[in-house]
Amino acid sequence: MSMTNTSEDQALRKLRARHAALDVDIKLLRLRLKAGFNPSQPRVPAGDPDGGQWTDGGGGAGRSRPNRNPGGVGTPPIKTPGRDAAVGVAPARVATRAGPRHSPANPHVRHTVTLAGGRRFVFQTEGATQTVTDGAGNPVSKTVWTPTGPMSLPVIQRVNAPVARQAFEAGRQLYNHLSVGNTRDQKACLAFTAKEFRPNGSLLTPLSFVGILSRAETEKVCTKLELVQRLSDEAMQEARLAGPYSSATVFGTAVHSRLHNKIVALNDPTLRSEQSLLKRIEETVIDFSAVRVDVLEDRDVGPICVYDLKTGRRGLSRSRAIEFARRLAYLGRPIVIIEVRPYE
Repeated sequence: MSMTNTSEDQALRKLRARHAALDVDIKLLRLRLKAGFNPSQPRVPAGDPDGGQWTDGGGGAGRSRPNRNPGGVGTPPIKTPGRDAAVGVAPARVATRAGPRHSPANPHVRHTVTLAGGRRFVFQTEGATQTVTDGAGNPVSKTVWTPTGPMSLPVIQRVNAPVARQAFEAGRQLYNHLSVGNTRDQKACLAFTAKEFRPNGSLLTPLSFVGILSRAETEKVCTKLELVQRLSDEAMQEARLAGPYSSATVFGTAVHSRLHNKIVALNDPTLRSEQSLLKRIEETVIDFSAVRVDVLEDRDVGPICVYDLKTGRRGLSRSRAIEFARRLAYLGRPIVIIEVRPYE
């Protein structure tokens, strides 16, 4: 194949991915406006850290809050926080068991995720290797986390598409569960590879890895994590000084806009700030002046790192994960998502 044909091929795949992503945005907006969005649903007051987000009724009382101690050794199964319930997805139950040799630097831990329908998946991490099995013990995936990112290992049998989708959903909910315990020294990450579109328009998103990594391990793959965290902290501090704000939505826009401007000012070809229509819909009242951005690190080799900036309590929704997949599928490389929350 000639270089010209290869370039045209890549351009066509890129255009198709962007078109598909825009189509998803439009469909989601229509659904939320027609059915999924209720403007009279109670929201948390603006002064609350969750201000502006939907509640499960009764004002601010009785709503789900994240568990800031995600699954310690020997803890009973707990539901993932209201991060999923807030976007219409039933939360999973996560049970965690750590082995006697377990430590943050050398993990030996098993997370059992039970989805709302009762389907279970087990995420067994031994050092740098993670094996995912279904409830019957059948292998779904096996991955080694390396200094260049996740490396998939062959498994005995290939899982079918429905099981793969359920495993991805279990991984997403486990990622949200683990992200609650993020600190400056350790981060939860979700890694997967978005495959090309099938003839019917669906997208394959095989799960690669979900777990807690040390800052050193993470920064070998996502080299701009510390920089993005620092800029996010600065954006938060500057936004607070410029307040007060009429609502949490306006404050969130101030933080996101400042981070966007900082990324643009860097003029770093490996970093870019992208606005997300879906993120704006999920995290704000219908307010088209609101800004919600993600920061992407792409060094043309290895994984694409997505720094998912959060200023509220909402986690990564299934729709948002698929949005990343559709936008980046044309690159054909692993996608690593890391939640970034500004520290006060």
